[in-house]
Amino acid sequence: MNNRDKISMDNSKELALKNRKEDIIPLAREFIKLAQEQVGTEPRELSGESEKYLLSYEWPGNEKELELAVKRACILSDGPLLRTEDFDIKQRQAKSVGKFVEAKLKGFMRNIKQFENFNLYGMVIPEVEKSLIEMVLRETKGNQIRASKLLGINRNTLRSKIKKLGIKLK
Repeated sequence: MNNRDKISMDNSKELALKNRKEDIIPLAREFIKLAQEQVGTEPRELSGESEKYLLSYEWPGNEKELELAVKRACILSDGPLLRTEDFDIKQRQAKSVGKFVEAKLKGFMRNIKQFENFNLYGMVIPEVEKSLIEMVLRETKGNQIRASKLLGINRNTLRSKIKKLGIKLK
């Protein structure tokens, strides 16, 4: 390894977000604004506890990981104040959406397993899809273009699903 490579490695370590704690909160605030512009989320602010939480995390994925965590928190938050739970990065990494849905369905399954021919799939999937679309439409104040971007589907598909699932637009 030559001196130039060594200097470059040293600089990249210095640039790591974990070594720039003073940049974390200003960056997070910028990413909140970015989420508002890109995804159309409502204005959000960091709580004091969430700021402490963000500062305590090592950020191995650097700024990109912080950006994704902030966007996810902005989308999933149920209010204008981003709380520690909205940023629970360690828990979110360990717990996927599938695991969350599985946990919610377990109680439901205990109540219906006595039925042999119950078409659980046909009942649950449309309800989950409908709830997700309604939630995103509420968050985007009915803006179907922003909602389709947030959902990762095209606008025509969204319109078709709105009609098929009987979602009422306000």
